[in-house]
Amino acid sequence: MAMLNFNDMMKQLQQAGAKMQDVQKQLEKITAEGDAGGGMVKATVSGKQKVLSVTIDPEVLDDVEMVQDLVVAAVNSALEKAADLARGELSKAAGSMLGGDDVLKNFNFGQ
Repeated sequence: MAMLNFNDMMKQLQQAGAKMQDVQKQLEKITAEGDAGGGMVKATVSGKQKVLSVTIDPEVLDDVEMVQDLVVAAVNSALEKAADLARGELSKAAGSMLGGDDVLKNFNFGQ
């Protein structure tokens, strides 16, 4: 069995940390929009799960309870989409940090 090269492993871990910082910056730039009520309420959130804006069609403002429900639904929809986008970015970053699918090979495990 091959001996682990800890210097190489430490270098890869440092590169992984730098890549994760890049991903965090990318998540700040990603936005996702969710809507409810056929677009009567729209919410925009960042990839870091922060609500950026909520837009409400003035025609629905006379029904407060409905508006409240639509806002919750639109925000939740946008958050789900942002989470999916964030998972995709993290997955891409993890693959590039570790050199693809065969992670153990990069650390000389099982060789």
